[in-house]
Order: sequence, then structure tokens, then C-alpha cells
Amino acid sequence: MNENDFSNKLVALLNADVDNISTKAALGLRTARHLAVARAVSQQPAEVGRSGNLLHRHSWFSQHRTVVVGAIFIALLLSMLGVWQMLPQPADDQADIDAALLTDDLPVHAYLDNHFTQWLKNSSSGQ
Repeated sequence: MNENDFSNKLVALLNADVDNISTKAALGLRTARHLAVARAVSQQPAEVGRSGNLLHRHSWFSQHRTVVVGAIFIALLLSMLGVWQMLPQPADDQADIDAALLTDDLPVHAYLDNHFTQWLKNSSSGQ
């Protein structure tokens, strides 16, 4: 039995006793029908909007919000780590200066003296 046959049989059964319904029952059915139609009309825009694909994705996001926010946070953290690794690292200047001082023939106090150029001129003119 297909859907069309079933609906035709149902309508026939409902219409069979339509003449035997009391006025009070008919009025109650009419009131219930008006309430049902009013409720269906008021809910119609919300139901139509929920069938859209974008709102379905929004529903998925609201259910998995913690996972999505955590994934975004981890991706941001990893990208910041990658940028930090690509930045040029400062050289250890103090170690380079110490190595140069220890391997040179000049005394350390010569580098600290304000008259370093004068000392260089005097020592080179003396030779």
C-alpha cells in the first residue's frame, strides 16, 4: 500500500462519522485546529532556517566549541613558535669580546683606557 492509498482510506474513515459529531465536539476540534495552525505559522521561520547548511555547521560548532577553540589555540601557538625560530638569534657578543682580548697582545687596560689612541701612537713611534 502506497502513501496515497493510505491517505485516501484515512480521509474516508474520518469523513464517515462527520455528520454524527456533536456541536460541542466540532467547536473543540475547530479551536484546537486554529491553535495548531497558529503555532505552526509562528514556528515556521525558525524551522525553515534550521534546514540551511550554514546553520547546520553553526550547530556543529556550538556542540564542539571547546575542541575547535583548542585546535585554533594550538595552531596559533605552533605558528608563533615557527616565527620565533625563524628570527635571527643574537650572537653572544661578550664571549666574542673575551676571546679577542685573550688572544691579542695588547694588555686589557689598554682597551679600557680613554687615551687608547694616544697609547697606540706612542708605542708605534717608539719602535
